[in-house]
Amino acid sequence: MSRPGLALPRRVWREALLLFMAGLLVTGCERKAPPPRRQISSIHGVGGYGEAARALAAEFERQTGIHVVVVEASLLSLREKELTDLLTRAGNYDVLQIAYQWEGELFPHLRPLDEVAPGLTANLEDFIPTVRSNCGSWGDRVYGLPMACDVITLLYRTDVFAARSAEFQRQTGRPLQPPKTWQEYVEIARFLNSETMYGNLVMGREQCYTIWSGILYGMGGRLVDDQWVPVLNSEAGVQSLTLLVEMYKHAPPRSEDSSTDAHLAFAQGRGAMLMGWPSLIWPMLSDTNRCKIAGKIGAAVIPGGRPQLSSWCLSINPACKDPDAARQWISFFVSPANTKRLLLEYGKGSPRLSTYSDPECERRIFYHSQLLTGLAGNEVRFRIAPSQELSDYLDTEILRAIRGQTTPKAALDRTAARWREILTQTGYLRE
Repeated sequence: MSRPGLALPRRVWREALLLFMAGLLVTGCERKAPPPRRQISSIHGVGGYGEAARALAAEFERQTGIHVVVVEASLLSLREKELTDLLTRAGNYDVLQIAYQWEGELFPHLRPLDEVAPGLTANLEDFIPTVRSNCGSWGDRVYGLPMACDVITLLYRTDVFAARSAEFQRQTGRPLQPPKTWQEYVEIARFLNSETMYGNLVMGREQCYTIWSGILYGMGGRLVDDQWVPVLNSEAGVQSLTLLVEMYKHAPPRSEDSSTDAHLAFAQGRGAMLMGWPSLIWPMLSDTNRCKIAGKIGAAVIPGGRPQLSSWCLSINPACKDPDAARQWISFFVSPANTKRLLLEYGKGSPRLSTYSDPECERRIFYHSQLLTGLAGNEVRFRIAPSQELSDYLDTEILRAIRGQTTPKAALDRTAARWREILTQTGYLRE
């Protein structure tokens, strides 16, 4: 006989058992659920920089388990996106790729790396001194680590120079070699210009100031004096801009309208010389659809030896919610192994000295020694807050001179006057 109160229908016992087993299953699942995946975002320049960042991010996640969302932006919008994110404290980007000429504008909104990511700046001796002092560092504090660099370099067709050397020597009394002065450069560009090949290829648009500054400094000129008074409209300034205007006469029509076409045109064999960034040529050399002159390119430091620097650093956004993950990502990105990888696979110049003593890099990078020499003698853009405003105005005036809409002297006089206003308004120039 069953005991009173214990007799329950089988259906009730079955439902109770099922509920008990379901509870055990849920409890077990909760115990075994993996922790949330660590994730940060990193914003980079569109194209080669973004492509390299994505490749490194995949390897970084395999090694650390930290996922990096790579965001790309064009050069013209990258600064705007970063500045807006810092001003609004939105935290959309944890790691920022910053051009050194923007540092005076962006660094006041950052914290030094030794505060936000202790240990990241412990060893800086391997970074090229001229890059380290002009990229990532401000005063005695470090806000970013250099990730890539480049300098304007003279690239030329070795086969064309060899084929035309005897003729050039008959006309001038000297062999055809990479020019040592800017007057020689224009002379050679004029000589090599023909119906089948342009004497030189020159970048335009926002790269006009980039090219012209190397001519200006190489001829002994300056942009401002020690008190920030604009002196770019000096005699050397006018002569150097006159030479730049002449260079465009031996280049494809409307070259001044594009900042990117010159490198591809050179790779396709349309010009005898190129004033450009080696990092943009290197990725084309293994692509037979884009490059027709592999093995026929020489490199030389530009006349005067004062090329403009291009350099980028990686910094951490103060709004970053996982600064340790950002620290690991930057350390991984700028490691000796990966700066070498970025050079060999993507053409991005390494900021590390050790890369330039690496036997594989010495063997494979044909412009290896010229790049390092150029980096040692480079001239930098302004790094102050109004740097971009100053260079934008200068580019506009240089473009007008190239197009024949104004004279070189008038263009530089207007630029000097406008610069004086900007520098006075921002407190750098005290009248």
